[in-house]
Amino acid sequence: MFLVSRKYVHRLIWSAVLLLVLSPPTEVLSQTNAAPATRTVPAVATQSQIKFDVISFKRCERIDLSGKTTIIPPGGDSISRHCQVTAALFDFAYGGGGSPYLLKGEPAWMDTDAYDFLAKVAPEDVPEWQAMTMASRRQMLRDVFADVLNLKVHVETVARPVYNLVVAKGGPKLTESKPDPNAPAASLGNMGTMRYEGPDEAVYTGATMKLLANTLGARLDRSVIDMTGLRGTYDFRVKPLPFAHYNPKSSSAESMDFAAIIDGIQDLGLKLDPGKADASAFVIDHIDRPREN
Repeated sequence: MFLVSRKYVHRLIWSAVLLLVLSPPTEVLSQTNAAPATRTVPAVATQSQIKFDVISFKRCERIDLSGKTTIIPPGGDSISRHCQVTAALFDFAYGGGGSPYLLKGEPAWMDTDAYDFLAKVAPEDVPEWQAMTMASRRQMLRDVFADVLNLKVHVETVARPVYNLVVAKGGPKLTESKPDPNAPAASLGNMGTMRYEGPDEAVYTGATMKLLANTLGARLDRSVIDMTGLRGTYDFRVKPLPFAHYNPKSSSAESMDFAAIIDGIQDLGLKLDPGKADASAFVIDHIDRPREN
């Protein structure tokens, strides 16, 4: 069991704007034919004002395939992940669990060794934690990678095939959401919520097109870029959309019915057009294996 206590760590008050900001890996940087470029960035672009009080990694005998993923109780004080690989935790911290992105240079254990992970804030920080956006919570996990696992990473810009999510001929067939002041905070950042009814039907509530693009890309063989121009939030369903994410390292492309997923959004008055874009790829320069005692 690896345990770090930070209860008496002083809060950092930032008074200057940092020079470099690390972009999410699913974000398209441009759609030009410029040559791939490399830029070096710090492992942590910005730091949150509070820190986790307790951080623990406990080794599991095997990866849990039951469907349990990152758990953030709505009224809780922690983030946990049950018997998952470190690469999956990295994806939550840096990629947002959205579209697949390029990860290079990672050691083999990041994709094979499973851990029970828990990160918990101090009691006095619970109100601030509960008021945080998902983006801020992801940033706190980035701090964990930098501080606890000594992560060193840089970003390369690479040209990759993508799908562009666009409005089909005839226009969108979407129902605009009516804001509910009593609704809980969105579970997927500020982009709305998504839940499943059955193994292949997803229900979106108060969802942006960015959320739809991210969740489609997570189940296809390339990223999906929102090019719809739709800026509202909508309630809709997508079927078929499998629960399982597509992982090119462990999944067979032949086992995923990509064509059915692409066709499944036609009822929304949308379509996916193949394209190409420059996107960010993370290159792991150094990371320590979680320590146990």
